[in-house]
Amino acid sequence: MKKIILVSVLLVSLCAAVFANGASETGAAKDAWPKKTIQVIVPFNPGGDTDFNARAYATRLGEILGQNVVVVNMAGNGGATGATQVKNAAPDGYTVLFYHSALLVNELSGTTDFGIEAFEFAAVAAKNPGNVVAVNANSPYKTLKDLIEASKTANPQLTFAANMGATTYVQGTMLNKVGAKMNLVDFGGSSERIAALLGGHVTAIPNPLGPSIPYLESGEWRALALLEEERNPIYPNVPTAKEQGYDIATPIYYFFAFPKGTDQAIVNKFADACETINGEAAYQESIMKTYKQNPYFAKTSDALKLMQQQAEEHQSIKHLL
Repeated sequence: MKKIILVSVLLVSLCAAVFANGASETGAAKDAWPKKTIQVIVPFNPGGDTDFNARAYATRLGEILGQNVVVVNMAGNGGATGATQVKNAAPDGYTVLFYHSALLVNELSGTTDFGIEAFEFAAVAAKNPGNVVAVNANSPYKTLKDLIEASKTANPQLTFAANMGATTYVQGTMLNKVGAKMNLVDFGGSSERIAALLGGHVTAIPNPLGPSIPYLESGEWRALALLEEERNPIYPNVPTAKEQGYDIATPIYYFFAFPKGTDQAIVNKFADACETINGEAAYQESIMKTYKQNPYFAKTSDALKLMQQQAEEHQSIKHLL
């Protein structure tokens, strides 16, 4: 009987030691990280909405975490090139993806063979204030209906800039679903689409509201519709496609995500830093002034649930892609 009691005590002690050691290792990983520069991979060129939102966090992240946080632009294949780079990176906390809902479209369109399951989500750190369908100011099209109706008989076919395999591709596809017959042409990310419209190389583009406002206010562009459920309260003079009778609304969430297998303590520490920044007045003023964008935040498991929900919603358009 004494031997049984002694063995039981030893087992309990051993389990406690193992648990304590595991907890200390997790704590050590959190405390020790980071020891060097963290790379934030943005899968588009500089100057666009994704790049802006990543850089809105990067400097302060470096200050909070105590190491440099640098943004690396890695454009290509509708965002898939950068996403793949992070997916295949070592899960050591030094490579993190800053991307958006296009990750879901990459998978649905077959551009990639992976989706949200390939990453550890730290945070949904921002939400796009809405994409506008814009035309050049000298365009004959005054409303979204004008554009859609003209596209049905135009020869040559009217062109719509899209980043193939990304969210703008979905927006062009949905435009055609509601009756348009636009030729979807791959012009890349936001900065490339802006140049294409200014240069008269495309009939219309989808583009985030924020970077579009200078061109709208200067009179160079005309906004035909906002692709959101409701008008943007900060810039309310652009009507939604829905209120014009076209069911097109595509919210875009920007997120930070690490390679699968990254220590959760590291993910949590990074997420905590992001949450701090999101609540700071300087950050909020910057995104509101530059992009007419309200703060938006969801952390770790809540961020993952949000992306999972959007992934389920995107299944309804898979056949169109």
